Amino acid sequence: MTTQNENQLQASVADEARQQQLFHKTPLIKSIPISKIVGKDVYIKLDALQASGSFKDRGMGHLCSTLQAQGVRKVISSSGGNAGLAVATVGQKLGIEVSVIVPTTTKPMVIEKLQSLGAQVTVHGENWNAADSLARQKVAESSMNTAYVSPYDNPLLWTGHSTLVDEVLDQLERNLGAIIVSVGGGGLLCGILEGLARRGCPPTTVIAAETQGAASFGKARQQGKIVRLKAIDSIATSLGALEVAPAVLKLSKEHEDAGGRVLDALCTDAEAVDACLRFAQDHRILVEPACGAALAVAYTERLRNECLSQITDGPIVLEVCGGSGVSVDLLHQWKAQFLL
Repeated sequence: MTTQNENQLQASVADEARQQQLFHKTPLIKSIPISKIVGKDVYIKLDALQASGSFKDRGMGHLCSTLQAQGVRKVISSSGGNAGLAVATVGQKLGIEVSVIVPTTTKPMVIEKLQSLGAQVTVHGENWNAADSLARQKVAESSMNTAYVSPYDNPLLWTGHSTLVDEVLDQLERNLGAIIVSVGGGGLLCGILEGLARRGCPPTTVIAAETQGAASFGKARQQGKIVRLKAIDSIATSLGALEVAPAVLKLSKEHEDAGGRVLDALCTDAEAVDACLRFAQDHRILVEPACGAALAVAYTERLRNECLSQITDGPIVLEVCGGSGVSVDLLHQWKAQFLL
């Protein structure tokens, strides 16, 4: 188990990446519309405003700067979008060569963004896992100082993501009741749990939101072990990891053993899209359905009753993780698809 001193040292090193402007301190604001719906104080943490469009800059900034300090000159990652955009954004700032392997489900707009950032893009496989296998193979075959960069399963990523908790607690200046977060491979959730442990916040409730068809964390929690999904059947392709990082189960248990709670929240694709649309109306910010899973916990009555009625002490923070696979046209398409 990582000691308190080691955690503090890791956080200090991660903060150096922020000083290099590899990621940014993002606003935390009270959402009047969402607070009114929920009936409690709800604050939104706007990581959609990171340079690449998502929270991923935090972990990638810490990971890639650490690798560069170790002599790495090229990184190869696999991503359906956000992680690839983050490593390309950070790599461009650091002057590291970046190659990203993306599955065939990746939106053309994301591929164009990756290429505009100078990344070498290869399209391979029907899902992220297939793309990831090729990424690992390319690293093994590389003759230069090359490192593999996971989208979510690396302790350096988690520590970078944990800076989100430091910011939230410093910005709130009061006790935190709950934090709502979307879960794909579990990297962001690992970071949040790490940050809460480091800052001594065991009573906090963490609500882990997924969409049906991409609920690898929820299924793992049900069975008490890592479960590999047969396929991803969700519009929230950014949540499309067939299995979560093993550490997320361990960290969840440690959080609960320390007196906290980890609640699972499962929404439909329609509920996630509806949350994206309502959030855009309320706050004039576009996010993708993967982020909509967390937003749906507040916007959907069923999930509010299941999860938020249990929060009695402290404000609720909703992590707006963002996502670059979204546009006004796509929002209209999704609205028509689900007849919202």
